[in-house]
Amino acid sequence: MIPGRASVPITILIVLVLARVAAASQQPNADPSELVGSSRLAGRVIAADNAQPVRRAYVNISLTAPPRAPTVDHMSGWSVQTDVNGQFEFAGLPAGSYVIYVEPIAGFIRPRDAASATLVEGGTAHVTIRVARAGAIEGRVQDEDGEPVLGAQVHALRRIDIAGYVKVQGSGGWAMTDDRGRFRIFNVPPGEFYVVATYRRQHADIDPKPLLGFTNTYYPNAVTLDHARPVLVRAGRDTRRVDVTLARRRLVTVFVRAVNSQGAPLGKEAWVHLTRRDGIDLPTSSQSVNVQQGGAFVFDDVTPGDYYLIASSGYGKAEAAYVNLTVGNEDLSLNVQTNTGASVSGRVIVDGRPLGDEASPAAQNVSVSANRPAGQYGFSYAEVPLAPVRSSDRFELRGLRGPMVLNAEIARGMLVSIRRGGQEIAGKTLTLVGTENIDDVVIEFTMKTARLDVTVTGTSAPEAPERVLVVLFAEDPSRWHYGHVRYSSVNVARRSPRPSEKEKTESHTDLTRIVPGRYRIIAIHDPDLYYPTEPAILEKLRPLATAVTLVASEPAKISIGVTSLGR
Repeated sequence: MIPGRASVPITILIVLVLARVAAASQQPNADPSELVGSSRLAGRVIAADNAQPVRRAYVNISLTAPPRAPTVDHMSGWSVQTDVNGQFEFAGLPAGSYVIYVEPIAGFIRPRDAASATLVEGGTAHVTIRVARAGAIEGRVQDEDGEPVLGAQVHALRRIDIAGYVKVQGSGGWAMTDDRGRFRIFNVPPGEFYVVATYRRQHADIDPKPLLGFTNTYYPNAVTLDHARPVLVRAGRDTRRVDVTLARRRLVTVFVRAVNSQGAPLGKEAWVHLTRRDGIDLPTSSQSVNVQQGGAFVFDDVTPGDYYLIASSGYGKAEAAYVNLTVGNEDLSLNVQTNTGASVSGRVIVDGRPLGDEASPAAQNVSVSANRPAGQYGFSYAEVPLAPVRSSDRFELRGLRGPMVLNAEIARGMLVSIRRGGQEIAGKTLTLVGTENIDDVVIEFTMKTARLDVTVTGTSAPEAPERVLVVLFAEDPSRWHYGHVRYSSVNVARRSPRPSEKEKTESHTDLTRIVPGRYRIIAIHDPDLYYPTEPAILEKLRPLATAVTLVASEPAKISIGVTSLGR
């Protein structure tokens, strides 16, 4: 990571580059230099607030139809930089459909969505791409005596309010404090953020070890989010004087003595991981050790709080253990025994028939998985969390332990339910010790799905299209799981009004492969949130959403407005 810069856009860029390299390796004849035409693509990159030119931004294009050329970046292929007027041009292009990616310089946010253009042979297309200005957070980290703290990491955590339900995610970037304790996090998108300072002792060989140390502290001096004060970041402006006073807490040592299922000490390939159980993923949230001291794995400088511990016999997790623990103000000794993990098995049915039955239209392309619950960060603790189903109606997952959520997918169909003993467990967390043998799970799919064409309307949108999140969820809260909850993020584009009409915006999205039944649907201003699956969010949206009933093989249409959510 680069200090100060937002981490999510960087991650997206890395994924795009890897995807492009992979695509290039699969298309040896897709060198952009070999694709020549007589078309031209020209455009301009401007600031969204005042239409001023954005200079030196990288503009990258990819030919998507016909799908002959891979996406490329500024290191090779179809890429240019904008000039002093924010203008760019690509000449000699073959006809086709293109996507356009913009990587602006510091001070602007990379657009979440790529622009697009279609070229005809010998023709010219013009595009204007607007990019939003970024903000910044500046401040100082000090100790309780007012002395600066050098080398503290400061992170901006996005605070998202959905109808009064607050969700926190780390998408605002980070920075390191200098010798004056000062920091500046730049390229921060507009919005509300919590600012947290973390510190890890630089010299682990100090003897005697200090009894007190710094714990994660939220602005201005809170040790939990409940007492933290959010800061508001505005586009193109610096939010200053965000000063954090690090709190001190007792530092304790956690000793872990781990043996395998036969009672023998774990070998040299063993690892033990200790992770905070607070739903916030920070670099200091986890520690790992693989060297034993006097027969124990030792974690130093642990601050009080709730944690989970994973002890693993090796990388493959042939044996492992998952343990929840609470660390207080005294050193803690823990004895752990690993196991081979729980097994979860059962059968799969499709529209009332066993999978694999000759009458079943989906005898393959089925997978069953066990995943960590949403918000559970840290290291993996399952050996075989994904199982393809082949040539029968049976499935089995092995090596499971800790909190797990079952999921299942089928090609061209949709999940209806996952039941155990007649009780719905889809979307619900199973807490496994690792010794269970569960063999009565029934997974039901349907190939008889519904389809919904959604028109989203708004009023007087800004010049740039408005980003909207469409949420469709079952009327019955017990079905708020994959298969009965769908999302679609759309841009509501400007539409010219008829005479006597107010100016409106509208966009369409097509939701397919929906399990028939009664639903509610709502469109909200996109909160820049990874698709919200928490029942608490859906409960807030439920009274504001519109009811709709969907029937298999009968396409339905609905028009909804954008709902403004209060707090």
